Amino acid sequence: MIGEDDRSVEKLLIASGDGDQYREIIAAAAPELEIHVLGDDDPAGRAFAREMDVLFAWKFPRDLLQGAERLRWIQSTGAGVDHIMAARPLPQGVTVTRMVDVFGPAMAEYVLGYLFAVSLGVRQALDRQRDRHWQPYAARPLRGRVAVVVGLGSIGREVCRTLRSAGLRVIGVSRRGGDVPEADEVLPVDRLDEALPVADFLVLAVPLTDESRGLIDGRRVRLLPRHAWLVNVGRGGLVHEGELIDALRASQLGGAVLDVFEREPLPPESPLWELDNVYVTPHVAGPDDVPVNAGHFLENYRRFKAGLPLAGVVDLDRGY
Repeated sequence: MIGEDDRSVEKLLIASGDGDQYREIIAAAAPELEIHVLGDDDPAGRAFAREMDVLFAWKFPRDLLQGAERLRWIQSTGAGVDHIMAARPLPQGVTVTRMVDVFGPAMAEYVLGYLFAVSLGVRQALDRQRDRHWQPYAARPLRGRVAVVVGLGSIGREVCRTLRSAGLRVIGVSRRGGDVPEADEVLPVDRLDEALPVADFLVLAVPLTDESRGLIDGRRVRLLPRHAWLVNVGRGGLVHEGELIDALRASQLGGAVLDVFEREPLPPESPLWELDNVYVTPHVAGPDDVPVNAGHFLENYRRFKAGLPLAGVVDLDRGY
């Protein structure tokens, strides 16, 4: 049994590629915490995990939580928690929280930026510039086109707001539907098939859960107009990647902007790298701002210490 003296110092394990930066900021603001940054092949970190009270993490080995009997709170460094849900069953009584109201503006800019790139034919222009080939072409305006945005959390709503401000008509899709002021119309996810045939752009900003995994498969891709583009800033598992590749190769889809993938890093042998109608980016739509994220953690830690409700608490049954 762990004695009371052993609990006098709370232990925080950080599992993130930016772990050292997080440790510096958090240690300065909360010097009472004993902090360890989990490294690769880190036996000391594994031992520390069995005694940790708090885990601040992005990705970590699935078995890290085994024997973590003191663990009471897991804070994700991101908006999604599918990496944490993959480690289930979680220790009994653990609260999971995620970052909220952090990534929306950057991700909305990413989506709008690539929609402009598609509509203005930026890749075509760069190819012709590289070849010193002067051939005028007409770019179709973005204004007046239709975007279907799946996922209406804080990120999805910011995407909707930004696209509407650029003159697009926005149809939002959420679990239950309802009124969302940032969208022109909102449908429940069980009516998604009704929205796909009118979409010029399909934007995925939904969390990855058991319900949403494989949401966009070959059948749904075929419901989209052949000129439509898919933009995925959610998670790679939302899309059946092999069926998407088949559709892109067969010109059943205008193209895709993909920031997330079934496997990350995207393997060098993936056909997605070489398709002319695909933009590949390395999971950068919602860039980590370490000071901002650390500040959110510290505010939640203050609440945690005071016994107050935490921000961004995840419903473990829904997975978000």
